[in-house]
Amino acid sequence: MEIINQLPDNSIKGIITDFPYGIDFQSNMRVKTEKFKKIANDKKPYVEWIMPSFEIIQDGGFIITAYRWDVQEALIDEFERSGFSVKSQVIWYKNGGGMGDLDGSFQAVHECFLFATKGKYKFPNGRPSTFYQCNSVPNLKMVHPNEKPVELMRALVRDLTTHEDIIFEPFSGSGSTSLACKIERREFIACDLDSEHVETGIKRLKDCSLSSLF
Repeated sequence: MEIINQLPDNSIKGIITDFPYGIDFQSNMRVKTEKFKKIANDKKPYVEWIMPSFEIIQDGGFIITAYRWDVQEALIDEFERSGFSVKSQVIWYKNGGGMGDLDGSFQAVHECFLFATKGKYKFPNGRPSTFYQCNSVPNLKMVHPNEKPVELMRALVRDLTTHEDIIFEPFSGSGSTSLACKIERREFIACDLDSEHVETGIKRLKDCSLSSLF
């Protein structure tokens, strides 16, 4: 919230993020490595960032955020209350199971994103599909409990922005969005409440050699 309040009005093209939506969950899946701690501010859907974000996003800008199906109503309500227009639900098919009740709920093989715009937004590279498919990060390679694959975030960055745009990531976590922006040559601003995650994100950025990717 401090960073949002420091950014100039109409300075950001869009927000690409994965906000704390109230899971308050610690997985016991990791047995060979240390378990991840819980996410900060995750007791309930943390939507307080959305309204002040309206001022920093340019007219014709956007927000796209990951979320869980059972917080959709709260998320849509806050988007609309803040002045955004909710446009699309986007599905990421991740080719693998999820956490939770292994005996009494369906196996989760997808995650959701919600896309909302400020004013008249136009896709810069043609209209993308609402369906993205790529593997989730393998458990033993994860550096964050809710880590999104860089491949997925790169696709969103490419489909939603141009090289002239500035992207803001207020919940940077593992740094996947920041790394995607670096690889796709977009300017970005990123922050996280947890200093350990900030350090992880900075290390990933430093370790990424663009010359080896092109």
